[in-house]
Amino acid sequence: MNALTEFSGRLHPVLVHLPIGFLLLALLFQWISRREKYSNLSHAVGFTFLLGTVSAVLSCVSGWLLSSNGGYEESTLNLHKWFGISVAVLSAAGYLFAERPYSLLKNILSFVLLLLILIAGHLGGSLTHGEGFLTKGIIAANDSVPTAEKFVGDVEEAVLYTDIIKPVLVNKCGNCHGATKQKGGLRLDEKEWIVKGGKNGKVIVNGNAAGSELYKRITLDPLDEKHMAPKGKPQLTEQEVSLIQWWIDSDAGFDKKIKQLQKTAPVATALKALQSPEGPQSKPQVPLEPVDQVPQPVLDTLRNAGIIILPVSTSSNYLLANFVSIPKPDDRTVALLKLVSKQLVWLKLSYANLADASWKTVGECKNLTRLSIEHTNITDQQLAYLTGLKQLQYLNLVGTKVTLNGVSQLQKLSQLENIYLGQTQIKAGDFATIKTYFPKARIDSGNYRVANIAADTIMLHPAPKK
Repeated sequence: MNALTEFSGRLHPVLVHLPIGFLLLALLFQWISRREKYSNLSHAVGFTFLLGTVSAVLSCVSGWLLSSNGGYEESTLNLHKWFGISVAVLSAAGYLFAERPYSLLKNILSFVLLLLILIAGHLGGSLTHGEGFLTKGIIAANDSVPTAEKFVGDVEEAVLYTDIIKPVLVNKCGNCHGATKQKGGLRLDEKEWIVKGGKNGKVIVNGNAAGSELYKRITLDPLDEKHMAPKGKPQLTEQEVSLIQWWIDSDAGFDKKIKQLQKTAPVATALKALQSPEGPQSKPQVPLEPVDQVPQPVLDTLRNAGIIILPVSTSSNYLLANFVSIPKPDDRTVALLKLVSKQLVWLKLSYANLADASWKTVGECKNLTRLSIEHTNITDQQLAYLTGLKQLQYLNLVGTKVTLNGVSQLQKLSQLENIYLGQTQIKAGDFATIKTYFPKARIDSGNYRVANIAADTIMLHPAPKK
């Protein structure tokens, strides 16, 4: 019986779309049938409302069965349940009123039903996709939570959990184990909940990653149904897994700094990936002018959103931001950089597909000395937003669609020392011209060729038969 109940509950995400479609169609028929041209549709209103009512009731039943399995934030779940029941009740009323002539009461009923459908849908989306699902694109960016990233030189001063581990857990595990939804009764967004564990007990065994349920789940075969993160969700990288293993094995807890811990070779490599990009820098990477310290709540907001934020050094308030743990950075998250635009000196924002407004935000971070935006959608037009970055020393445009005309707009950036332009739309013959734009800079075209040596193995294949 339990298996049947669970199966019936899992039908809810399928069934719940039926009443939405039927009821919206019924409301549309009802409203436009008042016009003489579409008056024949009035005969379909009652039947469509009936379909919506039946499917709404089935959705309520399956939703109730699904909620009995637990794992959802209680207050949001209760609101979703009662709004869903209200939709079913009002859809039945819509069916009863369908054949009656138009009246103010009938019109009010229709608008209330539409409002209830929107609210119930929003709450349902919040339960499955995170808080504020429907309003994420509307509410100001300050309401979202970014992650933290390592800064240029002082990764040793970072707190391992706060600056490195928490952003990974929030970004990669937060949809199922966050404030809104807790599968298995487990939350991974705050240290108190991590220590508490879930329904099956503790998930962290201090000093023993192999014996910790959290580490076991993230290292299972990706095809295993217990693997974390679930199939179809952003997966943890090898570096993120190695850092979580190190965090547990080192018994680092929630307060130890990286400099207090011994590092293995894989860990050192993972930490290096969070720091500054390759390439020599002869100039100071931090502006000489002092800058105000960023309030801790602002840093927490960025880190909770998945952005890795770290100080450049103990003697400076300048910061580094890295989006490495966010598979597809979006405009809403990038907008959070406005909160630290004065303090930001290095930004790594790879593989992003952003609107013009986001590139303007990047261009407003006037103290940037290093900018890695490889494999993004930036074009010549958007590159113009970066012409005000007068302190920029390092620029990575690999894999973008910029051309010679776009790069020419950056000639006034006299501090540039390293420019990476491989796999762009710049032609081989254009690099000599670019060198005249930046005579003191190292221009990397990415056009490498390794010569064969005597010790190389050469595979010979027969000519294809004609």
